[in-house]
Amino acid sequence: MPQATNLTINDETATPKTFELISPAAGDGSIAEWALKEGTISSVFPRLTASAAKTANRSRNLKLKFRMPSSYTDTVTGLTNVNSAAEFNGTVAMPDTFPEALKDRFVAFATGAFQQALIKAMMRDAQSAT
Repeated sequence: MPQATNLTINDETATPKTFELISPAAGDGSIAEWALKEGTISSVFPRLTASAAKTANRSRNLKLKFRMPSSYTDTVTGLTNVNSAAEFNGTVAMPDTFPEALKDRFVAFATGAFQQALIKAMMRDAQSAT
């Protein structure tokens, strides 16, 4: 398993932000969690989780989840309240029989896809391209 560390991810202005490692995965089936500790209360921190496990069909599945809550300040109490949250869920399946020589190419294409303006636009409003 890869070593869990803090993640530096650029925000919408290309400013690097550090997602702190909250807890590494304890092994197959357990969850690693990172949080961007920005906000007045921890329940509004954007969070990234990942878990991986062997499947019955000789593959490994990696499940990724990114959740970013919105919040508002109650004008009467002055307290921060959690509002709705945007969420991305994705799974990567890597068959045991997939050629080692093609794995880096797969990673380049899969991660590069999320850098494309069209994909970003579809994710922004959760709308398909027409």
